[in-house]
Amino acid sequence: MTGTKPLQVQIPPMNLQHLRYLAAFSEHRTLTDAAESLGISQPAISRALHELQEELHCELFQRAGRRLEMTSAGHDVLKAARRVLAAVDDIHRIPGEHGATDILRIATLGAMAAGMAAVLEQFLRRQPDTRVQVLHVSRDDEMIDMLRRRDVDVAYGSLARPPRGLTLTPARPLEIVLASPIGTQPPPAVTLKSLHQLPMLCPPLSEERRRLLDGPCERAGATPKIVMESSDPTTYLSGIQAGIGSSAMWDVNAMQATGIEVRRFDPPREIAVGFVHPPKPTANVRTLLGIARKLERELRKEG
Repeated sequence: MTGTKPLQVQIPPMNLQHLRYLAAFSEHRTLTDAAESLGISQPAISRALHELQEELHCELFQRAGRRLEMTSAGHDVLKAARRVLAAVDDIHRIPGEHGATDILRIATLGAMAAGMAAVLEQFLRRQPDTRVQVLHVSRDDEMIDMLRRRDVDVAYGSLARPPRGLTLTPARPLEIVLASPIGTQPPPAVTLKSLHQLPMLCPPLSEERRRLLDGPCERAGATPKIVMESSDPTTYLSGIQAGIGSSAMWDVNAMQATGIEVRRFDPPREIAVGFVHPPKPTANVRTLLGIARKLERELRKEG
């Protein structure tokens, strides 16, 4: 057809993530092990390394039997990548050396951030000159990727075990409760079967929080009636108050709200949470972890 242009695929520009993935592959020797160490899927690291190779217009890898090995050009790129990553580490150290504002950066999943309130309150009393930045993500892998890129200092989430190369410090567990419109009159203690065909407000299927509802309900043989999906947790509260439906919420959020009815599940649905961090955390993170451990011990004694 005259005038038709061929389809062009845009390759994302090279970034630090590409270089970190290359270094991880060099260290672990296989895509599977490198992906596991980074807390990502194998297709994700394969795609990133392919993008890097396409941008540089040279072969970085070659097959040796069933193994994937780096070419001579790949080794040269790796050396340069390590110099770049070391320089980035040096840049991150400069603000502290020049008395810049001390910042503690924390990645977390949406409304789960409220579970950190008690820890952060004590942290800021001890470190009044430190500013805390909380960055919200929708999936665990995003959070871990930010931590590995050093875009954040620590992550707060519900990981059952830490990804390879990282450490998990437990914090106070969070409880999932059912928040409903006034007048709904749910039973005093709600079971998962109680949710069958109950109008519900939920996160979209793409978000990690959704699995905390769908998996248990499926195992219990319950199918809630999803009437609204939203990535914004504040939408759930306003929807409940407007009488649209119920929502499974963290206890720390539900107990602060007005104009809703809150019921616990039977048995209680507690989710283990904690702070994920490098094995050698920064001074601010060490302070934060010390407070989290202290509060968790106090909670166990009360229990």
